[in-house]
Amino acid sequence: MKTISPYIIPPVLSLITAYALSFMALLRGKLKYENVLLALICVSWTLPSTAFVFHYLMSDEKTLMAIERVVHTFYVFMPALSVLFFQKMADHRNRYVTTAFFLAGISVAAFVHTEYYFYAFYLYDWGRIARGGPAFMAFYLYGVVATLYIMWLFAYKYRKEKNSIIRVKISYFFLAYFLSAILSFTNLPSMHGIDFYSLGNFTFIPLGILTYGILRHRVMEISSILHLSVFWIMLSSIIVLPNMAIFVIMRQYFYSINILKLSLIFIVWFLLNYFYFIHIQPLINQIFNRLSYNLGNIENNFSRDISQLKSLEDLARELTSVLKKSLNLENVQLLCRRGYLNCYTDLNGCVLEIQDTLQRIMLKHDFIEKSLLESSIEQNPEDLQVLPVFEKTGSEYIIPMSHRDELIAILVMSKKRDLKRLYDRELEFIKKLNSYASIAVANSVIFQDLSDMKDNLEKMVVERTSIIESQKAEMERDIELARKIQIALLPSHIPNLPQMDIAYRYEPVMKVGGDFIDIHYREGMTDLGLFICDVSGHGAGSAMISSMVKMSLNSWGRFINSPGKAFVEMRNMLYGKMGDNFITACMCCVNLETGVVTSANAGHPPMLIARKDGTIHVVNSGGKIIVDYAGSDYEESVDRLKKGDKILLYTDGVIEVRNNDWDFGEKRFHKIIRDNINLSSGEMCTKIYEGIALKGGVPSIDDDFAVLVAEYRGG
Repeated sequence: MKTISPYIIPPVLSLITAYALSFMALLRGKLKYENVLLALICVSWTLPSTAFVFHYLMSDEKTLMAIERVVHTFYVFMPALSVLFFQKMADHRNRYVTTAFFLAGISVAAFVHTEYYFYAFYLYDWGRIARGGPAFMAFYLYGVVATLYIMWLFAYKYRKEKNSIIRVKISYFFLAYFLSAILSFTNLPSMHGIDFYSLGNFTFIPLGILTYGILRHRVMEISSILHLSVFWIMLSSIIVLPNMAIFVIMRQYFYSINILKLSLIFIVWFLLNYFYFIHIQPLINQIFNRLSYNLGNIENNFSRDISQLKSLEDLARELTSVLKKSLNLENVQLLCRRGYLNCYTDLNGCVLEIQDTLQRIMLKHDFIEKSLLESSIEQNPEDLQVLPVFEKTGSEYIIPMSHRDELIAILVMSKKRDLKRLYDRELEFIKKLNSYASIAVANSVIFQDLSDMKDNLEKMVVERTSIIESQKAEMERDIELARKIQIALLPSHIPNLPQMDIAYRYEPVMKVGGDFIDIHYREGMTDLGLFICDVSGHGAGSAMISSMVKMSLNSWGRFINSPGKAFVEMRNMLYGKMGDNFITACMCCVNLETGVVTSANAGHPPMLIARKDGTIHVVNSGGKIIVDYAGSDYEESVDRLKKGDKILLYTDGVIEVRNNDWDFGEKRFHKIIRDNINLSSGEMCTKIYEGIALKGGVPSIDDDFAVLVAEYRGG
């Protein structure tokens, strides 16, 4: 019967460690890109161990050579996979470099099944190893280049990265790779005839270091109770494999050994195992449960003492003191909600405001770590809103305290004095203390809330009444001020021109309105500009936009002969300032010498030209309303005035006035114009306004009223 060599143990351990870690990465990582790459490199690093296991199970060199070549068909891509993984780690993707490494792997793979790669075996006391040819040496050179590139990636990322968690993470991964690479390079002596056991079979050592980093520092998201248990069993059961190997090797000799020697062997065997379980196994347990006993005692004492605390301040002092001493923290603060405001205060009276949205985000977590939040690749974007709280409190950890789905307090903690992250047992300890304290804090906060409500209810009523009265008075002052501003913006001095007789009438539905009139003329000009607009809505808001329209007309003189361009310029100046409002407007320019009138319209009721003979010409010019979200081009219309002709600009409040029995409407508006065609401009404005209150009736005016009349007297 073939004896199994104890030298099989290292490659078997490497395979078990690699496949266990790969399985956990895929299972917990839900096939995330980074976890899939981790699983692939763990398997690829230990592919040679698969061939070594077969070396100890069979002796046919032809079959073993076939196995070696199949294994190395995949193993030649290990450097390329490692480069891809560490580019991901370093956040430094370079497709050209990755492609070059994979092409190199393909080139080497083409020679794997030839004598240029492996051509025979060296046989040693500890086993056999394939002889490498020139293609294999090219593969090793390719591996050296990959290792140097990965070293550069490590230096680049470590120098650039400021987050301590990410720096620990990349340190563990790069350390594991470099150890694995060094162990793999030790295969070269035995492949060239030097009797030296292949240390590449000890790849379970760097993988074990990587496993420890995952468990201790949570460098990958595979740290649940189930997976911790699997890793603990895997590490704790290392003694099983040596026992099995010794038994398999020694069992053929058991029959030839006398009973006394056999008894002594079993006693020694038992004592060695006993030593392991008494001294070695506790060390492994200590890695996982180092703080359990001490923290457990502190938990019990805290839960006992908390019932004797008489105030919220005493509770806060006790809780923060226990956490600082037991976890070696620099600073701990308990900030409790005061009243129903979004303010949270600590023992020193420092106030932190936490808005409702941020409170809802915090309630989704029982523990928030700043460094982990910053380093997580797939974090929920809304969780990043918590970062300002970390900055304001100078903390590393936040533990929300809730009661009936309401945030009642937050526990903020700084980093540990040794700058290490919290252990899982320490996190469990914090959460238990939090659960004990939450009930007491909730009761204290509720009692304080009720007390504050009782003391401040009448005061709040008086204050709110005063605030309402003050706001009402302030609003009335604002409206009055807006009215004065709007009146000041209207033309106070109508130009007295021999060529034109100009008048207007403006009646807002409220104290202030959104209609606006302007007249542009400077002494010596041959052109006269007339403008009217209607801002959507009523009141101070519309009046404010009307004032902005007035400001935008400061450059009117440059565009007086081109009303269409003036509207475009106006929209550009008002862009982003109108909000949900819009503006309709009509503008015209009259040449005082020739009577030529050029007009443009922005979604406004059309300008009218009332001829001296009583006919009315409706000037329809194309153009959209002035609004933030859409621009427009504005057509210009050109007409000629004769002596006695009148221009009428008006807002929709003139033609949309309603009485109980009739609509004022355009037809009635035109009739009033024709009936009073021979009156002066001022008298016509009065007749138009009085025409609304026909026969002394008072119509329901529900919009601002504005009309401008200008009679041309000839050039």
